[in-house]
Amino acid sequence: MSPPSLARLALLYVLATGILVAGLGLFFWVEIERTGAAILARERQAARVEVEEALTTLAQRVRSRADTIVQWEETLQQLYHPDYYALWRDDRVRDAGLLGGGLRVVALYDRQGRIFNGVPGPDPMPLELPVATGQAQFLNQGSQGTLLYFVPVHADPAGRVLLGHVGLKVDLADELRHQWMFRYADPARIRFTPAGGARLGLADLPRLAGYEPASDPQSQELQKLFQSALARLSLLVLGTLFLASGLLNYLLVRPLGKLSRRIEALGDPVAGVAIPPSQPLPVLELDKLRLSFDDYHARLSELNASLERSSRDFQDQAHRDALTGVHNRRAFEEDWGKARADRRLGRHVALMLFDCDHFKAINDTYGHAVGDAVIRAIAQGLQAALRAEDRLYRMGGDEFATVLADIDADIAEAVAERCQAHILGHDFRAYGIAEPVTISIGLAISPGSHLDLTELQKRADLAMYTAKRPGNRKIVFYNDEMGDLSALVGNKEINAVFRALHDHHLIEMHYQPVLRLPFMKAEYAEALVRIRDGDNLLNPGAILPIVSARGLDAEFDRAVLAAVARDMDGGLLPPGQGISINLSAAGIVDNQVIETLLSLLAHRGERKVVVEITETALITQMDTASANIRRLREAGALTALDDFGSGYSSLRYLASMPVDLVKFDISMIRMLLEGDPRQRLMLEEIAGLVITAGYELVAEGVENRELLDRVISLGFSHAQGYYFGVPAAAGN
Repeated sequence: MSPPSLARLALLYVLATGILVAGLGLFFWVEIERTGAAILARERQAARVEVEEALTTLAQRVRSRADTIVQWEETLQQLYHPDYYALWRDDRVRDAGLLGGGLRVVALYDRQGRIFNGVPGPDPMPLELPVATGQAQFLNQGSQGTLLYFVPVHADPAGRVLLGHVGLKVDLADELRHQWMFRYADPARIRFTPAGGARLGLADLPRLAGYEPASDPQSQELQKLFQSALARLSLLVLGTLFLASGLLNYLLVRPLGKLSRRIEALGDPVAGVAIPPSQPLPVLELDKLRLSFDDYHARLSELNASLERSSRDFQDQAHRDALTGVHNRRAFEEDWGKARADRRLGRHVALMLFDCDHFKAINDTYGHAVGDAVIRAIAQGLQAALRAEDRLYRMGGDEFATVLADIDADIAEAVAERCQAHILGHDFRAYGIAEPVTISIGLAISPGSHLDLTELQKRADLAMYTAKRPGNRKIVFYNDEMGDLSALVGNKEINAVFRALHDHHLIEMHYQPVLRLPFMKAEYAEALVRIRDGDNLLNPGAILPIVSARGLDAEFDRAVLAAVARDMDGGLLPPGQGISINLSAAGIVDNQVIETLLSLLAHRGERKVVVEITETALITQMDTASANIRRLREAGALTALDDFGSGYSSLRYLASMPVDLVKFDISMIRMLLEGDPRQRLMLEEIAGLVITAGYELVAEGVENRELLDRVISLGFSHAQGYYFGVPAAAGN
């Protein structure tokens, strides 16, 4: 049985999706109707309760008004002396505030139940009591309802001496409109349905009323709007499915069918080549592709020559800097190795280093995009100024190098001056940079018979740093007389770094506690590197610029990890104390560094290990860095984004960074006390945003109680700083 065709599968998918959409539309339509009916039922119930409460209150008001009239002294006077009865009925009762709203008429009756003085009045009342006193009579008047209510009047409090009766005529609808604000019932649609002349008590009023809930045109209109929108949406989705089926057939099914038929027509197996059978595919067209490609499998050997050429192209790309297109550090080291092996090199060779002055300030001020444009412009200018046979290498960051063979000092200086002229002649204002962009050049010349890359690079570095000093010429040759104090110190620091890389025992780790808030419990300690240089200790501020400038980041990370492992194995760290380790941007993408760290994690015991990474490490090689971080997290490590807020891209990239903790840079933490209100507000909002995104926050640089209270109130989970303790060597 052959598998179904792609066209049939696509049609079945479209039909199934259409049926699903139609079913969902019908379901939601019924739900809207059901919800509307439920809302109407709740409104009707609320209207019933509201009308009953209103009529109960109305009955109480009528009874209270009748009692007030009965107890009124003028009522008793009229029953004794009815000389001014008409005036009392028409004016005095109204002036006393006993009429109003729905209470329209008051009348007196004698002891026999006849209307007083035989005068019915302008709004006639019954000439005789129609019901016993204490009862009411309901009169139909256009379904609005008029209520007659009669009460006795006695001469004594005990009620033994009857003087007469008081009758009240109440317009029920008018009384409800004046005394009750209806929310659920429509007062204009309240109707009273008993036969005219019915006798009842006031307590019977609620059961005589008919009512309708107040109409809600907005709710009805909203229901219609939902149904209309649902219908349009269903039609739109069904129409889109119809168009999608046509596009699917036009863009996929038909081309695949043509391709399958074309491959069948071209199928011509190569003689003598055995092709193992493969399993059939579930879709007809794809199965034909499989069979056709099986027929042509033997011909893949013809592509080997093309693949070799492609491999050479990839090899060239591996030796090129992605940003500028010039050669990279790998190419520099390989070319230097070839130069040393070339026996014909008996001439002088010059190493020329270029460094952009104040590039970090430019990058921080104008952003990475402008910084990249400056680097590209410098590379183009230097390449144009060099000789045709000279190669330009980007060593990293804003540092470039070139090796000049068969050259003397005069020619080297001329090349350097030409490089300076090209950079000075470039218009960097086009990138929005206001200040001038300059470069410093350091040169070191070595005989070809004594080529030592490390020594020559150290000399070129010293010459370049001398060129960068204020007041010096921007082109400097190394000479043995560069022995002033600053150069000596720089040289001593450089040598100390290189010695430490060869002898890891010169590296000392100091640890600063990181506390869990608000419990103030030391959870782990950050490992901070120091280098022993005689009686002195070099701090990170002196070490890391040298490591970065020489591209020694990954090698230095391995040395630091070895020092941490030495402290752990030597029992210098308290049992169970967690450790936080900083990795460089180069280290997080270096396989040897990752394997070293994985080995440390495997022997950490119960210790908590946090790996701190700057945003640069994740931004520059996001895919590789993310993959390595996943390996570390699977091995039990936590990851922290270090120096958050010191770069321009932290918020932009935070969502895609695979980290557990975010460390706010000390400059941001200080804004809580030293910044202006706008800065503090921005910091508080950013902290809340990061916490909401699911990260734990670490505050660096907490130096006093006031700052500690502020970070606790903002929700920071950890803090470190001099308030808790200065970095100290292991075991102290």
